[in-house]
Amino acid sequence: MDITKNEISNFAKSLGMSKCGFAGVDRFAQSPKGNHPCDILPGCKSVIVIGSNLLDGVVQANFRAFEDGRQDLKGIYGTYGYTMLPNFELTYSCYAIAKFIESNTGALATPCSTGPMTNGMQISIRHAAVAAGLGEFGYMSIVLTPEYGPRIRFGVILTTLELEQSPMYNGPRLCNPEKCGICAMVCPTGAIRACGTHELDHIEMGDKKYDYTHVDVPKCRKALQSMTKQLGGAEDYLPTENPTIEQLFEAEAQMPIGGRGLQHIDSWNCGRCQMYCPVGDWSARYKQRGLSRGPKFAFGDEDKH
Repeated sequence: MDITKNEISNFAKSLGMSKCGFAGVDRFAQSPKGNHPCDILPGCKSVIVIGSNLLDGVVQANFRAFEDGRQDLKGIYGTYGYTMLPNFELTYSCYAIAKFIESNTGALATPCSTGPMTNGMQISIRHAAVAAGLGEFGYMSIVLTPEYGPRIRFGVILTTLELEQSPMYNGPRLCNPEKCGICAMVCPTGAIRACGTHELDHIEMGDKKYDYTHVDVPKCRKALQSMTKQLGGAEDYLPTENPTIEQLFEAEAQMPIGGRGLQHIDSWNCGRCQMYCPVGDWSARYKQRGLSRGPKFAFGDEDKH
């Protein structure tokens, strides 16, 4: 029995997924060795990407933490927007879709890991989402969708079933860093540098070319994991302004096991760039409803930027 991409898409939406797209392996020609779909599933012909948007009510909990100093509310984002529920939902849905394919066809299907609690990254999920036509790369290298901006999580299923590809996103440009720059402005550690100050990373996918900044990983994780008192941590585990990856790992080894979630180290303590990105009708969703006072308050009332 053959199944179509529409049947798979409808099944994904019945599982609660917001978006579903399809890409052929030809769109992954620039994948690093070991991360190409065929390196994971020999004979892979199609990559299916599903997306689950974050609840607006969960996103606003981050605004309360950033703008009102309510750090106790970060657990809402950690549970329902980062570590647990979106990734459990995606993990279940990837498995269900893979089972749907294998139960109804002679094809193989491999669900890939999702979220920060999983064992390794088999494929770049963000690149897969762009390849499947679900959005485009924003300046901060995160995938932007027209409906939700970057406030969405993705999951990936590889299959030997040959499916019609979704068209690459070809709508209005979603990110214009020359005119915006909010992601760089709200980054507390400078992990995202301002546009025009450095050379950008480039990638070609299908008939599209994308440019985006290279995010400084140690600086980003320093904020995500609250590795200084200024960033909300218990101690100054990584006070260095420009840490190396080795210094990051040394600092992580000193941090106690997190007691507020399922991860060894809580990694959901920032997210400012994702929360304040204006793409996805941000103003109508949050500012006009009184849920946020805007990105200049991203560091709390005591430190307006």
